This record gives sequence, structure tokens and C-alpha cells, in this order.
Amino acid sequence: MSPSQTLPPDLVNLLALHSSFLTALSLHYAHNGTSVPVDVRVLAPSVSQVWRQRAVSLEDIRMLLGVLDACPGGNKNPFYLSDYSGGKICIEIRDEYMVDGKLRNVNEDALQKIFMGSLDHLWTAWSETHVQGVNTRTKLAVRPIAAAKRRGRPRKAIVNVQSSIQPFLDETALPKFLAQLPLAEVSLCSSAAAVAPMREKGRKRLREFKDSVQQGRAVKKANTTITITGKENEPTQATAQIVQPKITEFASVRKSNLLDRILAKQAAAASGPAPLTPAALQRLAALQRSEEVLGVLSLLTASKMPGTRVSFSMAALVQSLQGSIRSPLSKDEVLKCVEVLATEVAPGYLNIVRLGTMSSVVVNQALRPMDVKSRLVALGAA
Repeated sequence: MSPSQTLPPDLVNLLALHSSFLTALSLHYAHNGTSVPVDVRVLAPSVSQVWRQRAVSLEDIRMLLGVLDACPGGNKNPFYLSDYSGGKICIEIRDEYMVDGKLRNVNEDALQKIFMGSLDHLWTAWSETHVQGVNTRTKLAVRPIAAAKRRGRPRKAIVNVQSSIQPFLDETALPKFLAQLPLAEVSLCSSAAAVAPMREKGRKRLREFKDSVQQGRAVKKANTTITITGKENEPTQATAQIVQPKITEFASVRKSNLLDRILAKQAAAASGPAPLTPAALQRLAALQRSEEVLGVLSLLTASKMPGTRVSFSMAALVQSLQGSIRSPLSKDEVLKCVEVLATEVAPGYLNIVRLGTMSSVVVNQALRPMDVKSRLVALGAA
């Protein structure tokens, strides 16, 4: 086919765009199924990659579907656009083309032929009213439609009878024709239509709130603005002088209230009991464990040789107490318990003997305290 017999490049690119759209849509359906609406924001980049001309927009897809809707033999376009609000516009399939909730198949060749026939029909209708200077007595040759360059995987050649299209009489006529191609309508989906009244009510409340805030700012600005241009502005100055003391008085009251609260907290903290030091807290914890430690010591002394005095090395006693007490204790906590028993709770029953770096504990069973609980209460352990 010679170049003179082919269509202009703009029209060939349009046919290639429609073919790329069908290819990208078929791939999307193959991966995601036909029962799920296709988001145009997801599909448009795929069409751009197949077409390789420029970035495809929503208007391009609306134009492709609008041309398919203009088929002269009735609406054979299985697709339509739905607005889900929030900038989400999806391609959906008409109910008459669905079987068990899915599209039967996407016949790209048939849809491409329908697109060509719609273009031929639209060109014929447009050229009759817009193209001037046509010599109706001269029969012009009809240009065949050039086959669009296919994208994607190769297919077997199918011999199709191409639709005819009216000859392009003027190079300036084609851009005008392409600019006026119909765009598919975007209908609001049922779910978005159901919540539209509630959203509109929320928008109305937001607008009213913003208007009230702006009015309040305007009133405040009018009351506090001072312009020094002459005697005419003296009332404005007086108004500002009246408003300013109120603001100053409120700020002073707020500062005094804050200072009073801080001073009250400081006075309450000073009048209350002083917090315990870390050493006092360790002593109190050791007193609370003293009764349990005494019980373990009595068992350890009973297992030793009979006698009134039983001695233990400090390291062995600490290890035995750590393994016998229910709650785990550190070495320092056990040493503090032994020290409190030897000095405060049972000074005669338990003695600590230190020889240089060595220390041992001597237990005198004859001086075992009888009333440990009352002793602990007296020491403040309760």
C-alpha cells in the first residue's frame, strides 16, 4: 500500500491508541478478572506503555468509549464509566454483556472494527455539515483505513473487510474533526449516589464553619485596627482602646491563676511527708522480706549438725537464700535482708562476723525471736 493510499498519521495514531487500550484492558482482565471494575488511574499507565506515544489521560479513554458509543448500528460498546467519587473513575461492563457476573470474552478484533465503523460514521456526518467546497459531481476515490500497528504479542493474520471512510479533502479538516469527537459520559455509581446527600451535608457544615470563622476574624480585625490618618479615625482609636484593656485583663487573670496553681502544688508538697530515700526504700523492702528469710534460715540450720550455734559463709548463705525464696532477689537485696535481720529484727539470733575480706553468718538457735510480726510492725514494715 503506497503512502498516498494510507490515512493521515493522526488518525493512524488514534486507531493505535484504541488497539493499545484493548490490549491493556485484556491483560488487566486476565490478571484481575472481569467482575471487578477497572480503575482508570491504574489502567492509563498500562495503555501508555503499550501505545508508546505519550501519557494517556482520562479524556483519551472517554473519547475512545465515546466513539464506540456512536456506532450506527446500535450501541455495541460493552463498557461504560462510573464515578465512585474521590477522583476514582472505573470502567465497568454493561449487564447485557455479563454471564454469571463475568464478561464472556473481549473480542479485540470485533471492537476494533466497531471503532473504525464509528469513526467512518462520525466523519460522514461531520463532513456533510462542516467541510466546504466539496465537488459533489466529482466522484473521489475512497481511502482505505490503514491497519493500526498492533502492540503486545503477535496474532495470526485475519483477513477482514475494512470499513470505508470519506476522503480527507483538507488537511485542516482532520484536526477539527478529531477535536470534536464525542466523550463518553461518566455516571455516578449507585453506592456513591447513596452517600452523596450525607457528604453534601458535611460539606455544607464545613462551609458554614469556615464562613463563621472568617466573619469572626473580620470583626476582630475591624475592632483592633488603628489607622492614623486624621480626626476621622478617632472613633476607631477609641474602640481599640476599649478592647485592649479587656485583652490585657484576661491575660493577667490567666497568669495569676496559673501562678496560684503552681504555688498551691508547692505548698501541698511541702506540707506532706517527705519522700523516702533510696536507702530507706531498700531497708523497707528488706523488712518486708524478713519473715520469709527467717523461715528459710530455720530450715537451713535444721539441716546442719545439731548444736546451738550454726555458721554459714556469706556467699553460701546468699546462694541458698536466692534458690529458696519464691520471688527472685539479687545479691545486694539478699545481703540487705541479712544485714537488717542481724541489726534490727533479730540481733541476737543472727550475727555477721567479718575477718578481713571474709564474712560469715552465725545463727544462735537459742535466741530465735518468738514474735517476729510485732517486731516488724514496731519497725514500720507493716
